[in-house]
Amino acid sequence: MATKILIVGGTGNMGKFIVETSAKLGHPTFVLVREATLADPSKSKLIDSFKSLGVSFVHVLHFPTPVFN
Repeated sequence: MATKILIVGGTGNMGKFIVETSAKLGHPTFVLVREATLADPSKSKLIDSFKSLGVSFVHVLHFPTPVFN
């Protein structure tokens, strides 16, 4: 039975290779992504390639870091 894999940073320089390898090895692969990343035109080709490999996306809203005085 294949292990479920969750990858944080999967659309980055190294992460994209980890995502691709995991999916090609038959693991159910999940990538944690910000909504802004999915809407980024420069990432659309990468996102589409992940989708074609059956990768699932876990969506995260990105909020600015609060500043405490």
